[in-house]
Amino acid sequence: MKIDPIRDLIDKNLLEELHAGSLYQEIINSQTFERLKDIRFLGAIDYLYKKNKHKTHSRYTHTLSVATLALKYSQLSKLKFNDEKYLVCAALLHDIGHAPLSHSMEPAFKKRFGISHHSASNSIIQGTSPLGKEIASILKKYQIDIGKLIGLLDNKSQEKYAVALSGSINVDTIDGIIRTHSYLRNEEKYSNIPKAVHIVEELFGKPKRYGAIDKFWGLKDGIYRDIINKKINIYADNVTQKHVLSNQNVFVDEFYWTEVKFKEKYTFLFEELSAIRLKNIPAEALNYNKRSYTIDGRCSDIGKKYLHEKTPSVFSFNQPGLC
Repeated sequence: MKIDPIRDLIDKNLLEELHAGSLYQEIINSQTFERLKDIRFLGAIDYLYKKNKHKTHSRYTHTLSVATLALKYSQLSKLKFNDEKYLVCAALLHDIGHAPLSHSMEPAFKKRFGISHHSASNSIIQGTSPLGKEIASILKKYQIDIGKLIGLLDNKSQEKYAVALSGSINVDTIDGIIRTHSYLRNEEKYSNIPKAVHIVEELFGKPKRYGAIDKFWGLKDGIYRDIINKKINIYADNVTQKHVLSNQNVFVDEFYWTEVKFKEKYTFLFEELSAIRLKNIPAEALNYNKRSYTIDGRCSDIGKKYLHEKTPSVFSFNQPGLC
């Protein structure tokens, strides 16, 4: 899989710098990391967009982009390499444990088996997962303290640079929202969307500016409304979760499979996803968390300026128009 910086939404210069680091290169070239090429970024939702020939993405391209943004933060903050390597490694490994169908199916695996992509990532890093010790061996070779790295991934680090991954606006969500926006048809897309790297520069650079961040926060509100919380997409997530919860042939180690392997075993699930249309969604209530993102224009403190509200909601039987 050859990366196209324009198509894959990754800064070309930062990607070249990332590949220049031997530690980062070994992680990227590992079979464990390569598995992410076969994990859809939006999970079940990808299959709804794919059938309409929309652009879709993988956890692989998302992760590479997040790592380049972490590298950009390191440059803006003038981090020494000993700090940079922990931040960039954490960025490279933050999604290493994602399962087939990504966030769509994960809640069911967590409910049934107690596993999430966070716990799976930690197991992979520690070398205790079904994927073996490949990542753990690379980290050991470069004398990376695994406890310190996991602390960073678990939002328990006291390091100042941890904000790049755990802040209310961080390199992971910046790429995630920009990447999800690319799923929209050209006529549906928002205008004047800033590049991810420009948001990072504004967020962590000096002097403080808010133009790109404001646009990003407004975009995030729109993405949840127009993609993530669409009725048809909520239903697709629901279909995948019911599959895990009701099928006694699903086993916990399948969390570490590629999507191709998972599809080979559960062909009927993917056929069902591909057949979903708004008009054939059953008359059943669909629970979801409605999210809204607003800006307090009077405030300059980033922690208070950008507001988020999550409200338990439901699509009822008589809401066919909310697609």
